[in-house]
Amino acid sequence: MKVLITYVEAGNGHKVTSQAIADALKEQNKDEKIEIIEKNLFEEDPKLKKYQDFLIKEVKKASISPMHSNIQLCAMHLLGSKNTLKLVNGCIYKKIRDIYIEKLKEINPDIIVDTYYFCVYCAVTYRNKFNPKCKIITYDPDNNVHGWWDNRVDTFVVNNEYAYNQALKQGFKETQVKQVPFITRKIISETSETKEFYRNKYNIPQSDFVVKLADGLYGKAKMKSFIYELIKIEKPLSIIAIAGKNEELYNELNQLKETLPANIKLFPFPFVKEINELICASDIFITKAGPNAVLDSVYLNVPVIINYYANTIEKTTKKVFIDRYNCGLYIPNKIKCREYIEQCIDNRDILKDFIENTKQFDKTKNGAPEIAKIIIEECKTKS
Repeated sequence: MKVLITYVEAGNGHKVTSQAIADALKEQNKDEKIEIIEKNLFEEDPKLKKYQDFLIKEVKKASISPMHSNIQLCAMHLLGSKNTLKLVNGCIYKKIRDIYIEKLKEINPDIIVDTYYFCVYCAVTYRNKFNPKCKIITYDPDNNVHGWWDNRVDTFVVNNEYAYNQALKQGFKETQVKQVPFITRKIISETSETKEFYRNKYNIPQSDFVVKLADGLYGKAKMKSFIYELIKIEKPLSIIAIAGKNEELYNELNQLKETLPANIKLFPFPFVKEINELICASDIFITKAGPNAVLDSVYLNVPVIINYYANTIEKTTKKVFIDRYNCGLYIPNKIKCREYIEQCIDNRDILKDFIENTKQFDKTKNGAPEIAKIIIEECKTKS
């Protein structure tokens, strides 16, 4: 049985969840009866690559202006979400869709596993036109379900009750929707060293209050302005700043760290795989409401301050982890955030309740193996 697991870069969340599913399936595929194919099809054709670059630009624009993303999400429903889905991807992006489908035809998979809604639409179109026996399994890495998740798939997997109920409202049948725990990457679930260990590894002062900041993969939201506000603090503070793929920001932060007063230490990083180590070295994580970034922090028992959400998708992340589970705070104002960090430096017990609340999430209970079981069962059914 050929199982195709697709990748796409449109932010980092879709990619890392695909990787987690692939890793879990490899571990459970002991009898080697399943051929696991992992591909970013967008990297295999210049026009598809151009389309992926367009998706990346859209994510960056959303990080700068929430209006940009919310206008798009509202436009999804102009003719009804499913009609708009078919119109946009079947007409405006028809050439891109058809090139993508040609790639699927070359692979001829028995099962397609997708984590991004454009890929899902292409997979459904491919199945309906060329391979009716192909099964489509979709994992939604967001904390909600918007109207462009195609409800013609065989199995639609979500990670929380809120998303489950939304899926039913979007026309999915109860027999299609399965809920699993949040997906944890191996790098997170296998993290076991102490805060002291990681601070020592990166030469971060053990006694400092340590704040980690990130803005997702592209570093385009509020992180820079918050850093410039935090360096006004006159107490011992270490700042870990993840610039991601934003080279301009990374270079600027490297210059900034040479000009700071003795009480402030800045540790800039580009995109790093060892994000777990930098989270563990921190006392608190300030970030935009990217579902996977927040989830990583919560799984590692580090409370979060969400300082920005780009759209209703990220707003749901704030609702889940801040409003419902109380794993941190929503502070969009940089001055109020600086004042709160100053309070934390004086009294770290302020964070105790948030830390305890993160323990509601067990990183050993991983959704990826559950999805792997669904895939394996589907393979057994087909064979």
